[in-house]
Amino acid sequence: MTLDVDAVKAFVTIADLKSFTRAAETLGSTQGAVSVKLKRLEKQIGHRLIERTPRLVRLSAQGAEFLAPARELLAAHDRAIAGLSKARHRFTLGIATHVGGAELPTLLTRLHAYDPSLTYAVASALASSCHR
Repeated sequence: MTLDVDAVKAFVTIADLKSFTRAAETLGSTQGAVSVKLKRLEKQIGHRLIERTPRLVRLSAQGAEFLAPARELLAAHDRAIAGLSKARHRFTLGIATHVGGAELPTLLTRLHAYDPSLTYAVASALASSCHR
């Protein structure tokens, strides 16, 4: 069995954001396309990975079991692709916790989707310790 990397990426993004709509935004896609990728992956694997109702998106038992290996697959894929690229980019972000603490995971997910070869460092602190 060969897994579709884009479908696995859609699954992991849905799991992280607990939303098909936000996953689609993060992946630069539509909610319908993300849903189709997930359905195709679930059919291929033979298990439902995400349970959703109009108000809730959560991992199924099989989805929870598959999440860590899916992340490992994506990380290996990204390393393989990054190894082909001569140009490496590094992004360093210093941010006050109260400014972007809750939105930071979404921001980092979007950065990674935009440029998988990007490496980044994040320093988060209270506002008083950010001043020089």
